[in-house]
Amino acid sequence: MKLLQQLAQSSPNWSLDELVQVANELLPQFLPEERAQSRIREEVTPRLIRHYTSLDMLDEPLKEGREARYTYRHLLQVLLVRKLLTEGYGSSAIGQFAKAKTNSELENLLQGGVQLTVTPANPALAYLQQIQQRTGERANASENTLTGQAPNAPTPDPLPTPSQWLRIEILPGLELHVRQDFVSPSSSQEQQTLLQLISSALLSHTRKRRSSS
Repeated sequence: MKLLQQLAQSSPNWSLDELVQVANELLPQFLPEERAQSRIREEVTPRLIRHYTSLDMLDEPLKEGREARYTYRHLLQVLLVRKLLTEGYGSSAIGQFAKAKTNSELENLLQGGVQLTVTPANPALAYLQQIQQRTGERANASENTLTGQAPNAPTPDPLPTPSQWLRIEILPGLELHVRQDFVSPSSSQEQQTLLQLISSALLSHTRKRRSSS
C-alpha cells in the first residue's frame, strides 16, 4: 500500500508499456497467495489493457498528441479488474464496476477493506447464480436436518445418492427433464429469464444439428 501511495503522490503519466510494467510488478501482492504465482494470474499485456478499455471496464486513456497516456487511476482499475477476474468474476459481471469507484474506494477494494459485491449485468447469469445459491442452501439444510447438526458444524462427507429426475413432455419430440432439487422461478422476471435460456438452448441445438447435416 505504501508503494501505491508513493505512486499517487508522483502523479504518474505513463505510456501503455510503462503502465503494463508497473501493473505486473504490483499485481502479485493483490492476488490470493495460492494464485499469485500461478498461470491463472496471467500477466497484463498492452492487448489486455486495450481489450478492457473496449469493454468499458477502464477509463479511456488521456491523449498527448496521438499517444495514449495512463494515470494512477488507470493502474488501480487494472489491478482491481485483474483481481476480480482471478477470483472468478466474469467480465460481464464486472462491467463498469471499477470505473464507478473513486481512487480511495479502489485502493480499499484492492486491500480488502471494503465488502465487495459484484452483480452480473446479464439477468440470465444473475438468475443462474440465484438458482445455484438456493440449491446449495437447500442441500445444506437437508444434510443438517438428517445429521442433527447445527448449520455451521462440520459434517462428514455424505454418501453419494442417485439423482431423481422428472420427465415432462412439452411437445411431441420435446421433453423437459427436471431434477428433484431444482428451484422453480419465484417471480415473473425469473420465469421470463428461464424461458429465454430454454429458447437459446433449443436454438443452439437446432443450429448445430443443421450444420452437421
